[in-house]
Amino acid sequence: MPPKEVRPAATVERLLRRRFGPARRVERLAADASVRQFWRIERTAGGTAVACVDARGGTVALDRMQAACRLLRSIGVPVAEILDRDDRIPALLLEDLGDWLLADALRAQTDAERRTLYAEAGRIAGRIARLGTPEVKVEHPLAWPMLATERLRVELAFFAVHDVAGRRGVHDEGLLRALAGLSDAIVGHATAHPLALAHRDFHARNLLVRPGPALGVVDYQDALLAPVYYDLASLVRDPYVVPDAALAAEAERAFAGEAGGAVPDQDPLFAWVALQRDLKAIGTYAFQALRLGRERFTQYIPAAERLALRAAREIGGDAGRDAEALLLRIGFADDRRSAPA
Repeated sequence: MPPKEVRPAATVERLLRRRFGPARRVERLAADASVRQFWRIERTAGGTAVACVDARGGTVALDRMQAACRLLRSIGVPVAEILDRDDRIPALLLEDLGDWLLADALRAQTDAERRTLYAEAGRIAGRIARLGTPEVKVEHPLAWPMLATERLRVELAFFAVHDVAGRRGVHDEGLLRALAGLSDAIVGHATAHPLALAHRDFHARNLLVRPGPALGVVDYQDALLAPVYYDLASLVRDPYVVPDAALAAEAERAFAGEAGGAVPDQDPLFAWVALQRDLKAIGTYAFQALRLGRERFTQYIPAAERLALRAAREIGGDAGRDAEALLLRIGFADDRRSAPA
């Protein structure tokens, strides 16, 4: 079935009630940075579920999400189970894991609980990479698209177009050529190693705290093969919630213990992947603000700038110094004193 146009919210609510009801209440959850809609359905018979509506992606997107769900659950990743499907809306009905985001829960946790949760998140990211990657054969639905050379270039171009030229109004040809050179370097380093399965958006707003405490993983429909460390960089270099050094170290050690290999801060590849991830995030925030009118996303750009500068400094050498100097020329705030440790 081809993708549909996005319907008005009242129409979607009516369709969800008709298909997945009877329901006492159907409410739309807060919009994220995608075009998908998420709705909580409180059933008349008791219990709740969450509907993921993907009008743009259509049944192709639903097929891919079901494949991701099956794979991730098979390797022990705590993702929401798919309960039902309707291709006409089109929507999937998901197990409701609650709405206590890790991003919100941190303020209510003790230091020990926060460390436990970030260690668990690191282990989950490592498990996806170690156990999920061998399952993605050529014919698997998650084998394509990959976050490899072409798509990485597109994401970095998104940053150049929507943030550098669009939001900042920078059109200096020399600077833009230098940015293209930095993009080439980022892509070259990030793709110099075999790709690994990644959740794709693994951060504190897509992790739910459950009793235990334990974590549940949501928004996994874009899982794909990506540069090594992609999920870990998304978690510990997260502009939404920048973890302190102790929490980041817990996650990194747990990731290395689960996935195998060196602790990420000992591998230069991590800094290159982190730099790509945060430049991509800035481009997304700028697009959301300029093209979709979601100004609230601009509040996360300063943190992403600091994280990108940090990654450039960690790259070191001439490449790192050149990257840092370029980002400062673009207008990134050089605020080391308030940058996360």
